[in-house]
Amino acid sequence: MFYDLDFRFRRALAPEGLTTFTHCMAALSDAAADAQRAGFEPGNDPAVQLLARRLARFSTDTQDEIHPDDALLREDCLTRLADLKHRPAIVALLRKGVDYLPQDLADFRREGQRTLRQLAVALGMDRSDYRLDYRTPNPSIAGDHELTSNNLYVRLSVERFGSAAITYRHPQWKGPGGQVRHASATALTDINALARQISGHLKLPIAAAQAKLI
Repeated sequence: MFYDLDFRFRRALAPEGLTTFTHCMAALSDAAADAQRAGFEPGNDPAVQLLARRLARFSTDTQDEIHPDDALLREDCLTRLADLKHRPAIVALLRKGVDYLPQDLADFRREGQRTLRQLAVALGMDRSDYRLDYRTPNPSIAGDHELTSNNLYVRLSVERFGSAAITYRHPQWKGPGGQVRHASATALTDINALARQISGHLKLPIAAAQAKLI
């Protein structure tokens, strides 16, 4: 199962941190690998093309100048970013086998943490309101991502043998959220709807939350 990550697009649109030829070359290599893993030809990927242009401009010391001819590629990157909001990589990672695949496991760890932070924001939580953990008995297999607060426990797990990817309940198994609830990985395609579902089942208040790009 292919999955696509948005990091290369965000990096290509804001490459200011790539200040050396070596760093830019590594970023280009990573972007090409991500595109290929998503099932795309790297040479046709707008993020790869933008990063390749930045790399080439180091030879003429013009990497930090404004280049109007990049406008179409930047627009393509923004379009791909908008599309990926509805197709988050974590859904595919939770549904596919990532055990013993180092790159997939690294992506799973990063995207799982990011997804739980997005869910916390949708639930109106500040960063000090919750704790994130990643637990695995073996670093070569996919573990569990956990979010814990004073009134909520959420776990993300790979869907093995028909198990649900999302589990949520009251952390102490008491009160209106004492019953454990489940949802499939596809619920993560709409984080705000999932947050409303969780708050409704567990009787949680949702504080006013502003949309954030995490």
